[in-house]
Amino acid sequence: MTEPLRLHANENLLGPSPMAVAAMQEACLNANFYPQNHEAILLEKLAAHIGHGIRPEQFVLGNGSADVLRMLVQHHGLPDAEIVVPRPTFVAYKRLTRVHRANLVEVPLIDYQIDFDGLINAITDKTTLLFLCNPNNPTGLYVNHQEMADFLARVPEHVCVVVDEAYHDFVDVDDFPRMMEFVNAGYNVIVARTFSKVYGLASMRVGYGYGPEHVIAPIRDTRVRSEMGIMAYAGAAAALADEAHIVNSIEMVQEGREFYYKEFDRLGLKYLRSQAFFITVEDPPVPAQQIVDEALKQGVLLRHADVFDMPGYLRVSIGRPEDNKRVIEVLENIFQNG
Repeated sequence: MTEPLRLHANENLLGPSPMAVAAMQEACLNANFYPQNHEAILLEKLAAHIGHGIRPEQFVLGNGSADVLRMLVQHHGLPDAEIVVPRPTFVAYKRLTRVHRANLVEVPLIDYQIDFDGLINAITDKTTLLFLCNPNNPTGLYVNHQEMADFLARVPEHVCVVVDEAYHDFVDVDDFPRMMEFVNAGYNVIVARTFSKVYGLASMRVGYGYGPEHVIAPIRDTRVRSEMGIMAYAGAAAALADEAHIVNSIEMVQEGREFYYKEFDRLGLKYLRSQAFFITVEDPPVPAQQIVDEALKQGVLLRHADVFDMPGYLRVSIGRPEDNKRVIEVLENIFQNG
């Protein structure tokens, strides 16, 4: 049976880097050994990749960026603590807050944009964490550098701001925040990133966070050393070095966005212009859940954004050119018969 085309989970359909695959195959031969110096090697490579004077001691590794987020909530999300998030945003923040029995404070977006005044007004003496997904999931919209600078300057020192940059590689704007500048300035901020998107290593579960050393150190202390497997370390280190694959992945997404904009305009669909790995369609002519159900019958997985507090919206991940064309064919079939 043919597997459905997966355009619902923001997975990289180019697959992993050939260099990463080769490194993981070689590492598999040593699967009987515990990881030794693999963590130190990856941290050195990450520091070189980020640059701007960021040191290996300023990183924490996790089994995907969601694991890094878990460590942050575990450390900061004490009973009665408050965690502030925009709404809608990445659902993991809400789930982690509830698991650790902290209190979630949600601040609605205004016209799909972050309400910075609302976030500041939501902060109290009990607030410990504030999450910003940039670009935001599920809207795909972004906070620019000046907005981030103005916002961080207003956040009280007792609040740790977590900026989730899962989709940062795919932005094509000049004013995206240069978060390493805020880290070097000593702000109480941690940047979370993942190897699941541009590097195509979702199943390897590799993520990391970086920030000022005094902010990151207590988070590192919550982590059991070498939680990641030897194949994950090897694949991540090799993926960082495969610049051609990184460029191909970025071009696939950026060109795919432009293709969808053109086709959605032709179909008369309203959508949010995204800087991420997906595009969210507003109020399609056929109910979003019906589209998802009918698309699955035609072999394509799409996502109803109700899970992200956007009922009635449709989120479409970006794939290879042939995948994107197939999505448009399926949507046309559904609209004609809906």
